[in-house]
Amino acid sequence: MIKEIVEFIDLEGGKLKNIILENRNLTKGLHIIVDKVSFEIKDFAYNDGSEEFIRFAKKYDLKKREYYCNYLDSNKNFDNSPTKGKNQIHSASPYAIFFRYKNDKTILERLKDIKSRIKVTGYFEKITLLTKNNVILNDTDIIEKVVKNKLATKYFIKKVGKENLKNLKNNDYIKVYFDFDIDKVKSFYDEYSPQMSFNKKGLFEDKESYTTSKKYSCPITYIESELGPSEFLNTFADKKPFYMHKTRDKIYGGFSALYSGKVIQNLSLFEQLLKLKVKVDKYERSLFPNPFPIFISNKDAIDNEGNKIYFELLKDIKEPISYKEIIKRVYEKMADNVNEINNLNFYLIFWNMQNGLIIYDVDYIDGFQYKLADFEIKNIFYLKDFYEGEIENIFDLEWKFFSKFFYMINKKSGYENNNVLQNNYFAEKINVSRGDDIPPMVATKFYQYNKLIYDVIYKSKLELINGHIFDDITLPIIKEQIKRNDDWQKTYKIKEKLSLYISLYKNFKGEDLATKIIILQEKMHKLLENSDEHISSDEEFAYASGQLIWFILKQNKSETKTHSLLDIFISKHKIDDFKLIIAQHIQKYSHALKFYNEHGWFDKLASEVMGYELEKKSIKELVPLIMAGYFSENIIVKNLQKASESKKQNQGEENGE
Repeated sequence: MIKEIVEFIDLEGGKLKNIILENRNLTKGLHIIVDKVSFEIKDFAYNDGSEEFIRFAKKYDLKKREYYCNYLDSNKNFDNSPTKGKNQIHSASPYAIFFRYKNDKTILERLKDIKSRIKVTGYFEKITLLTKNNVILNDTDIIEKVVKNKLATKYFIKKVGKENLKNLKNNDYIKVYFDFDIDKVKSFYDEYSPQMSFNKKGLFEDKESYTTSKKYSCPITYIESELGPSEFLNTFADKKPFYMHKTRDKIYGGFSALYSGKVIQNLSLFEQLLKLKVKVDKYERSLFPNPFPIFISNKDAIDNEGNKIYFELLKDIKEPISYKEIIKRVYEKMADNVNEINNLNFYLIFWNMQNGLIIYDVDYIDGFQYKLADFEIKNIFYLKDFYEGEIENIFDLEWKFFSKFFYMINKKSGYENNNVLQNNYFAEKINVSRGDDIPPMVATKFYQYNKLIYDVIYKSKLELINGHIFDDITLPIIKEQIKRNDDWQKTYKIKEKLSLYISLYKNFKGEDLATKIIILQEKMHKLLENSDEHISSDEEFAYASGQLIWFILKQNKSETKTHSLLDIFISKHKIDDFKLIIAQHIQKYSHALKFYNEHGWFDKLASEVMGYELEKKSIKELVPLIMAGYFSENIIVKNLQKASESKKQNQGEENGE
């Protein structure tokens, strides 16, 4: 994976670095420009995020200038002497001096401290050891004198102004830039940074402890060079044996992986790419997606015309782009002229940046199937505002199917929030929004299957879900929603989930349950209208049982009538217990049911259900069909409505209407 990250950063000659430079945020504080000829302070501005400061930053190319003058992220700064905090110099270039303002001293005292630190730490002497460029060496000599004899004096206060300096807050930065050509500033950075990227304890102290004393072939670039450890995903915890490779020669410092400075620098750049954030509707969002796909090889990154799809997609990025959008656009570009293309290959990294970079998952995705075939959602119960149609790609499966089963409920409105999966794939504990409640079974199934569903959607591993897992994810959640039902009229969410389950039953269990239910509905009509028609299969029994149970429970006249009683029936395992509970409820509501004997429909349905002998001795496998029969349009009610309408029509004809 290290090799692929390094190659990714080097795409098109390393132009991805421009994304970092263009999108990084400038440090909060006072930014000061010193003329490269007169060495006078010629301009300054405080970074308050205003349009005025943005224009100032563009005028002096501050994003690049600050980046190339900062000390490397992966090691300490030039000023790495024991005294830390108050007086440290935080730049690493002859063309800048960065330090923090502290309100425990006056500005003049602070400037004198910095002047002292330059001498104590040998700031400019260290710079001369890192370059062989005579032009830079000459600039360094001049700048050192200017800093000591001019900038670290009352001149600084006079030019910037006491009022401007009073606006500084404790710990704000004061950053002084010498306005030399940006190419010269960059050339020093390019010269020293690769060889020093891996140095853990500073640029000069203990160097031999963290680099090899001889040149070796880098395991990534295969170029002979001094090697050292990277801080990329490495804690340098010397006391933890896991991080130490005991079979390594002492020359390697015991670390398990050593690379060249160039490799480590690219790893640092990759980490900076992931850290980039932009404001969207007043909120900061990561510019790059999570999870993050890396396409490298020609097969994976080039379209039919030879264009580097992935790089072209990212190089001008200004707004956050999602993983789903990247896959969609790469797939569409590659499939422009070849409709059957549905195999993408790439590395995938799932990461987090809350407390430093954490990598949760890294995997090579071989043959990612973006498009899905024959996945269709059907509106089994004829719900309003219900999505009905094809699930065209793997990401639709997440939002149109799985997310419906993983939800929170707003305690006041009862509204279902379906973002549980997307927001918590690798969370140790589900982040429950204030005012929301997560049903216990939803939480249980999330912890049991969140990683598997992530692999199914983001790695296109549909084969991980067999029939047993499909049932185990969905049915317990549907059953729990039935148990939690508190209003007979509120069945939309139950029917929605049951429709989804029935629709995709064939994709995960091999049988077209949606079509079977249509056949069973037709069977119910024949069963009640024809005395010679009888239940002839376990499936017919299950569906008819659901119809019968609903009609029985409908007779309950309680104001608090709910569908939670269905759970009493479907929680039974033995068929005899199932039939017994039906018989008990028929007896319970017999006073109401006797009024439906005129046409004999109820008696016919009840006798067929109670008289049928199942081939199976357990009803567990029949529960989905029982629920389907229960929540489908009830055939007895439908027949009664037809009879009532027919009666009214006949009476109207008799009255001459």
